[in-house]
Parts: sequence; C-alpha cells; structure tokens
Amino acid sequence: MALPKVKIVTPNLHKKSKTAEPKTARKHSATPSKTSKKPQRRRPSFEIARSYVEMNFVVLMAPELTPKEAREARKTEAKADRRETRQRHRLRNTILSILGLLILCTGIAAMWWTTSLRPVDADNTDLRQFVVDQGATTDQVATALQKSGFIRNSLTFKIYSRLNNKVIQAGTHMLSPSYSTPEIIDELTQATADEIEIQVPPGLTLKQLRTVWKKYGYNDAEIDAAYVSEYESTLFDGRPNDLPIETRLEGYIYPETYRIYSGDRLEVVIKKALTQFEQVAAENDLKAQFAARDLTFYDGINLASMVLTEVSNTDDQKMVAGVFFNRLRIGMELGSDVTYKYAYAQGLCDVDSYLCDSIYNTRKFAGLPPGPVANPTLSALKAVANPTNTNYFYFVAGDGIYSGKTFFSETFEEHKSNIIAYCRELCR
Repeated sequence: MALPKVKIVTPNLHKKSKTAEPKTARKHSATPSKTSKKPQRRRPSFEIARSYVEMNFVVLMAPELTPKEAREARKTEAKADRRETRQRHRLRNTILSILGLLILCTGIAAMWWTTSLRPVDADNTDLRQFVVDQGATTDQVATALQKSGFIRNSLTFKIYSRLNNKVIQAGTHMLSPSYSTPEIIDELTQATADEIEIQVPPGLTLKQLRTVWKKYGYNDAEIDAAYVSEYESTLFDGRPNDLPIETRLEGYIYPETYRIYSGDRLEVVIKKALTQFEQVAAENDLKAQFAARDLTFYDGINLASMVLTEVSNTDDQKMVAGVFFNRLRIGMELGSDVTYKYAYAQGLCDVDSYLCDSIYNTRKFAGLPPGPVANPTLSALKAVANPTNTNYFYFVAGDGIYSGKTFFSETFEEHKSNIIAYCRELCR
C-alpha cells in the first residue's frame, strides 16, 4: 500500500512580535512604558515536538491491525484486483467477439453478393423476350426477372440498380440466362427501338422451326399463338379447308432473312414471310406455271417441298421433279422416303420406315401427300414449275464417296443395281 506524500512543516521557533521595541529604545529608557506588551512566554520543547508530529505524521499513525484483520485486508485487496482483471478481460473478449462477428458477417455478405450477381445458367445462351410495362417499378421488374429465370436474386438486382442509379426502360428486351445481373440491368436500361434480323432456314417443318424461333426469344405459348392466328394471303388459294389448324402454315414460311423490331411478336415475322413469298411467286409467275401442269399453288408447294428435301443440287432438283411428274402421270406411288419420315416425326405413325401407316407415306399411298413436308426454296419451286423432261422413274442418292450425287434409272432393275453400287450404307 503506497504511503501518502507528506509535506514537512517546521514550526517557527523564533518568531518575533511585530510590536517589539528596538533594542536602542530599551537601552536608553529608564522605566518601561505602560503601553508596551509583556514579553511572550517561551513554549516548552515537548509541546513544540508534539505539534510537529501532529502536523506531519498524523496520517501515518493509523491503528495497528491484528494478523486476522491484515489477512482479510489482503484478501479483499486481492479480490478487488482479480475483479478488475476480469473486467478488463471481459471487455477485451467482448470487443474481440464483436470484431470476429463483424468479419464473419462481412464475408458471408460478400459471398452472397458475388454469387447473386452471377448468371443463372452460363451455358444457356438462348435469347428470350422480357417485357417491361410502362410505369413498372424496379421492385416489380426484379420480381418478374427472378420468376422468369433471368436473375438469381431480386434483392441483389434492386440494390445494384439503385447503387448505380440505373433507370429501367419500358419496352421489350432480349435477355439470356447467361447474362449476369449487371449485364441484365445494362440491357434493360437501353432503348428497345433497335432492329434485329431473324433468319428462316430452308427445308424445315413448322415443328423444326420452333427451335429457330426460340433462339430469338419466343416461347412455346407465343409460337402456338402465332401458328393458329388468322392471316390473309393470296397464297392460300386452293389450300384445303380441313387441314389441322396448327399445320395450316406448313410450307408457307418462306426461307429468308427478315428484319423486325426487337419487341415485335412472331406474327410479324410470319406476315413478312408470307409477303415475301407472294412477291417471289409473282416475280416468277409460279401460279400460272403450276396451273399449266394441273397443279394448284398449294400442290406446287407440296411437290416442291418433297423435291427440296430429297436433293439440294439445282439440276438434280429438276430431274427429281421430272421423275415425280412421270409417276403422277401413270398413277404410280411417288415413293419419296421423306414423306414417311415427316409422318413419323409428326407422330402420325409408329415406325420410321416405309411401313408407316399414314396417308403422308407416298411409298404406300399414290398421289401427293395431304400437305407440304417442309418450307421450299425458290430453286425447288422453279424445278416443279419447269421440270426436266425425262424417261426416268427412279432415283437414289449416293453415300460414301458418292455422297451428294443422285443416280437415276428407268426401270426397277436398274434402280436396284444403282442402290447396290452407290448407296451401300443408307439404303441398307
């Protein structure tokens, strides 16, 4: 226990009175003055000593403790020291715990943030339409994006867009699940008046074209709606009225590249395809040329779709068209394998072979099939309009080293020989 600081004060033992007479005055005075004070009595030495001790050492003169009291005092002092130490440790541990918790929460938040900004499916690059209605809030857009499978977390979308002061533009946007959240937001802040190109390949059925439409962002519901919509066109003259509504457009989606606005519906593409087909037909006088061969425009499309699917070479297409006309003239089955393959792909029969029991199978039924089996090109249409005059009734496409070549024959015996010689794998 530290001793208190003590200031030593020494009493003034020889302090003189301010009114004492000078020595010279006492020396020459015969009698003392009546007004003069009596000399002070000198204090005894023991009183001086006691005053000194009382003034300077009273604080040290505490009563002496017994051994038991001393032990208790030490215990109390030690307990106080331990309590103070525990309090210091408790404060330190509390501070360290809070810091550790903050670091852990920060790490978890950073991981959540980074993960939430990643693409939903980096491998899925298909584009799909996403419509932002006029006046839609950021919260509404974020919720719709998450439900549509474009973003992982709507809260991340809202935080990111607000931190970066992004303004979502109303309209139709082309988005992909392979886009990250920042890329999605950047796309949504762009104006939607840009034009896009949609390429329609030749030789495809309506069912196969679904894959093409989906690449440009159209979904199954939109495709179904477009296929059953009503369209006005002179191309439909002579088309049977009893065709299934979902296949009425088979063969009419003319293969070409069409420019539309990114927010346009699929119906716009189909109308452009019909308009383009009308123009091609008019420029090449296809209706009149088909009629000259006792074909309606629908029959011409039907036959041209078979020609295109059988061969791609322009000269061979005219020869194949000539073979088909020779067979039609004598009432012989057209024998085109592509027709039973179409029936099987459409679910109209159970076997992918010439045994397919469908009216589309021209290996089994004479005449033209009920409808086109693909969307034909201009070269196939012109081949039907102006076929090569020939005596051939058979043809076979070669494979292996003969791939890309077509071999024609007049008789069935010659045809079998051509199959053995030039079609060694595909015709087995």
